Amino acid sequence: MRVLWLCNIAPGAVKEKLYGSAANGGLWIDHVLTDLMTEDVELRVLCPGKPGSGSLSARCAFATFQESCGFRYQPELEQTFRNEIRAFGPDVIHIWGSEYGHTLAMVNAADREGLLDHTAISIQGLCSVYARHFNEGIPWGVQRGYTLRDLIRRENLLTQQQKFRLRGELEVEALRKVHHVIGRTIWDDACTRAIQPQVRYHFCNETLREPFYQDTWDYSACRKHRVFASSCVYPIKGFHYLLEAMGEVVKHYPDATIAVPGRSFLPKTAKERLRCNRYETYLAQLARQYDLEGRITFLGSLSAEQMKAEYLKANVFVLPSTVENSPNSLGEAMLLGVPCVASDVGGVAELMERNTEGRIYPVNAPYLLAHHIQALFAMEGRAVNLGQAARQHALKTHNPERNLADLLQIYRDLN
Repeated sequence: MRVLWLCNIAPGAVKEKLYGSAANGGLWIDHVLTDLMTEDVELRVLCPGKPGSGSLSARCAFATFQESCGFRYQPELEQTFRNEIRAFGPDVIHIWGSEYGHTLAMVNAADREGLLDHTAISIQGLCSVYARHFNEGIPWGVQRGYTLRDLIRRENLLTQQQKFRLRGELEVEALRKVHHVIGRTIWDDACTRAIQPQVRYHFCNETLREPFYQDTWDYSACRKHRVFASSCVYPIKGFHYLLEAMGEVVKHYPDATIAVPGRSFLPKTAKERLRCNRYETYLAQLARQYDLEGRITFLGSLSAEQMKAEYLKANVFVLPSTVENSPNSLGEAMLLGVPCVASDVGGVAELMERNTEGRIYPVNAPYLLAHHIQALFAMEGRAVNLGQAARQHALKTHNPERNLADLLQIYRDLN
């Protein structure tokens, strides 16, 4: 079987070929790619990147394409993909992610080449839905405000939300044309069918990054009262809600701290202040308001192994997002047995059973988030039981062998 993949980011093996390094992190898709290369499948991977092509194995090749803007349609990509289809002759086309212009270009190319019945889009996030939640919990004055950095770049939170809407329009057009999607939650099933009621929905869970299947959380080895969150980059990740919650937590646990990947939004120099966008200055305002400035550790860019180490150091993992599908960060924390608190968005309640495997709270109730963080702190070593129950669930959800078998069956159905 010949399978053509369209990815929205280069897999680690492709990055190593192009740049000599996988450049921090590795992707969950890398695990799927490695597993698939052991099967009787001839695979060709298309992904954005600097011009290049090559082989990852005797049965797996790759090529890159250039996309200048993810929220505008580039007709030339459609012709590029038609040429790829003609040259490779795929039995199946698998598009990873619905939320970019190149997705619509490939759907159009498949349609023109008579392969739409053999094409499926994997739902990751859905920008058409995410756009509605982009600025939840952010004051209107902050949404429409600018920093000097924002003025120079001609963007603020409202224009960023508009880019999500534009990507969503391309996404909706692609989903209305495609006949098959691959998903994993009630949320993505419902959202997709609202756009395309006649679509055929194929279920397949995600396999996560390999390092997270080894090692488990140990209360005696963690940093007591340390909260770990996976991102503070933009409002959808809900870090503003976490800061509000931590303002209450530190009243009861004065030694409580937060760790988060990424750069600091608490600048120490004038140059650093000039780099801050309006969301970052709002987070800094909240950190000052709740006396958290000295309690936040910014971890920079992390590899998968470094990320795993930070999960294991934490007393509690928190997912405060305003919208998600099935968040991989929660899956990774659960695989490691870290006690988790997560907002009740998207497919979170399908990944983690409320109370027996972790704590789930309404997204716009940071006071309940604070309550659950404190409850897990108070459990001390007993929290390992919660984490182990979550780990057993995650090992089923993210089982590599089962997920590979499900994916191969989908490919056979599409062939």
